Amino acid sequence: MKKSWQLNMESETRRAASEQLLIANNIFENLDSIRARGNPLTPVLLASVAESYGDYYGKQGIGLELRENGRLIYPGAGERNAAVQEVQLIRMSMPLPAPYQQLELTYTRDISGLHRQQRELNRFFVMINWISGPVLALLLFLMIKRLTKPLKELSETTKTIAEGDYSNRVNLHSKDEFGEVAVNFNRMASVVEQRMNELSDMAEEKQRMVDNLAHELRTPLTSMQGFAELLTSANIGREDQMKAGSYIRSETLRLKNLAFKLLDLSVLRHHPLVLTEVDVARLFETVVQTEQLQLTGNGIPLETDCSIRRVWGDADLLAAYLVNLIDNAIRASAAGSQVRLLAYEQDGEAVLEVSDSGSGMTAEQCKQAFEPFYRADPARSRVYGNAGLGLSLCRQIAEAHEARVGLNSVPGEGTTVRIFLQLFNN
Repeated sequence: MKKSWQLNMESETRRAASEQLLIANNIFENLDSIRARGNPLTPVLLASVAESYGDYYGKQGIGLELRENGRLIYPGAGERNAAVQEVQLIRMSMPLPAPYQQLELTYTRDISGLHRQQRELNRFFVMINWISGPVLALLLFLMIKRLTKPLKELSETTKTIAEGDYSNRVNLHSKDEFGEVAVNFNRMASVVEQRMNELSDMAEEKQRMVDNLAHELRTPLTSMQGFAELLTSANIGREDQMKAGSYIRSETLRLKNLAFKLLDLSVLRHHPLVLTEVDVARLFETVVQTEQLQLTGNGIPLETDCSIRRVWGDADLLAAYLVNLIDNAIRASAAGSQVRLLAYEQDGEAVLEVSDSGSGMTAEQCKQAFEPFYRADPARSRVYGNAGLGLSLCRQIAEAHEARVGLNSVPGEGTTVRIFLQLFNN
C-alpha cells in the first residue's frame, strides 16, 4: 500500500510538472507576442493573460497564480479565497523564462480523489485483515499441528532408543524436510545400533579373552602350588626336588612369556607405528641368534635365504613376528625336519616367509589360527608352554605395518606364513 501510494504521487508530480511547464511556455509566447506589438506589460495585461489560461485549466481542476516580484497579480484576493477550499492539493511554483523571470507561475491541482482512493484501499485492507485473520490463525494451528506430528513421532522414537531399544525407527515417508530428517535419523540409529553391536561383540571378546587367560593361569598356578608344597615337605629326595624345581621354572617362564605377549598386544593397539628402513640381512641375524638355542635343542635346522636388502617397517616388531612364527614351526615339527626363513620380492612387494614341514593345519584351523588363545594342537602347545597368542601377535604386527598376511597349511605336509611388506627402493 505504501509503495502504491508512493508511485501514484510520483506520477501525479510528473504530470503536474509537465503541465506547469507547458502553461509557462504558452504564457511566455503570449507575452513575447504582446511585447512585439509594442504594448507595455502592465499588471492588468498580465492578469488578463493569466486569466485566459486560468479559466481554461480551471475546468480541469487546475488552479494558476501569477506573481510579479512576489506581488500577487492573478487571481484576485476574493477569487483566491474562494479557490483555496480543498486542502488536498499538489502545488508547484516556477519563474517564467527570461526576460520575464520576475514573474512566478504557481500551479495547483486537486488530488483529493487520489486521497479518497487511498483511504478506500486502507479500509478495504483493514476489512480483509479482520476477515482473513481468524481464518489464517485456524490454518496456522492446523499446519503447526501437522508439522509437530512428525516431531512428536521423532521424539517418541528417540525416547525408545534412549531406553535401549536401538531397533526402533521413525516411520515417515514424506519428501519434505521432515522426511529427510527421518531418513537421516534412521541412518544414525542404524549406525548407533551397529556400533552398540560392535561394542557388545568387543565386550564378549574381551570377556572370552579374560576367561581363557584365567583358564591358562589356573592350571599352571595349581601345579606350581603343589610342587611348591612338595619342596617344603621334609621327606623328599634330590630327584624329586629337581623335578619340582624344573617344573616350577618352566611354568614361570611360560607365564612370563604370556604376560609379555599380552603387553605387546596392548602396546600395538594404542601406539601408532613409525616405519623406518630395515636391513633384512641384519634382521635375519637377530632372529637366528634368538632362536638358535631352541632350534639346536629340538634338533631342527634353519635354512635362511635373503634376496632383498631392505624393507619398510619396524625392526623389533618384525623380529618378534619372525620369532613367533619360528617358535610355532619348531613346535609343529619333528626332530630333523627343516624350517625355512626366506626374504624375496614378488609383484613389487617384499615378502618375508617362514615355512616348515611339520604337522600342518586343516582349513578350519587356518581360519582360527590368528585368534587370541587359539591352539591347533592344545596338547603340544601346553607341553611347550604356549598360550595361543603367537599368531595373534603376528596379526597385530602385520596390521600395524598395514601389510597383508598369507597362511597356507596342509595337514601332514607343513605350514607356510608370508607377510607382504613395502619394498625399500634406493
